[in-house]
Amino acid sequence: MPLQQLKELWQLPKEEHESDTYREIQEGIVFKGHNLWLLSAAMVIACIGLNAGNSAAIVGAMLISPLMGPVIGFAFGISIQSRSMMRLSVRNWLVMVSTSLLASSLFFVVTPFHYSTNELRSFTEGTIFDVMLAFVGGIAGFIGIIRKEAVKVIAGVAVATACIPPLCTAGYGIATLQWRFFLGGFYFFLINCFFIGLGTWLTSTLLGYAHFYKGHLPNRRKLSGWMTLIGVALLVPSIWLAFLKWTSQRFEYRVNTYVENIQAAFPDLVIVRHKAFRQNDEQFVDISLLNDSSDVAGTVLDAANSMDSSIHVIWHFAPDKASREAAKLRQEMKRMDSVLRRQDSLLRNIQSP
Repeated sequence: MPLQQLKELWQLPKEEHESDTYREIQEGIVFKGHNLWLLSAAMVIACIGLNAGNSAAIVGAMLISPLMGPVIGFAFGISIQSRSMMRLSVRNWLVMVSTSLLASSLFFVVTPFHYSTNELRSFTEGTIFDVMLAFVGGIAGFIGIIRKEAVKVIAGVAVATACIPPLCTAGYGIATLQWRFFLGGFYFFLINCFFIGLGTWLTSTLLGYAHFYKGHLPNRRKLSGWMTLIGVALLVPSIWLAFLKWTSQRFEYRVNTYVENIQAAFPDLVIVRHKAFRQNDEQFVDISLLNDSSDVAGTVLDAANSMDSSIHVIWHFAPDKASREAAKLRQEMKRMDSVLRRQDSLLRNIQSP
């Protein structure tokens, strides 16, 4: 394929006039009236979804939420050097965050279900993969804006980057005074905002909008330095969290493989459940068997333990047959003693004058 044809294939034409793009972004920044009501409704819907484990409600909340407007507006303002758009974006971002935290906190204060679900916990650890998702989402979001059918793309980006659930998690942390949830959820939200903005800024700058809106932005180099510093500061925890998640999943995979190998090597062992955990830098797996201790030879357990010496196994057995028979006998003796006591009491009542 000739180079010119390849260039035309990947070219990004602007399907609408640049002034229309500017106006569209400007309108999306402002949070008042219907935007605030939509945001509050989306937060409550997402909180219900996170509290009840309803993924459909969470996706629906992300589709109707107008969260990305100030983030895209601020990044576009940097690109076109518009201080007024940047100030407007910051003010409305603060309104957006305050409203979201208030709505989610009030919901979790009012609801009687204050336990943390898996969905809530999943939005407390923003990793490098979420950073990559937000950055690519920002690029896709701005490409969608310059198209005539922008709504579909923006809705898809909102679902992919998941800005609403982390704020719900932060609100849950405030309502229940569990600051781990607040800090984790708000950090997740911050990396989404920053890297969506970074992707938007990069795309809008490459498309040449800075050539058409030449406002005056002093200390541009200083601003770029601050952006780099903030980006690095946000990246470091996400890389560390990704490493912790990788090591945890790797450990779980090793344990699952170990248990599968034990089951394959000793099919007479009936493994009911197993649980992996770490303690004092050592790895353990707790295995429960349906076999009782009299059915399992010590040599079998020794052989199973030696299959992976780095993992310590804690074995749990079903009660052996002798113990079960003894328990049944004790229960029967108690029942017979109770019957004899009742009969003795009845005889005394009959014999008394």
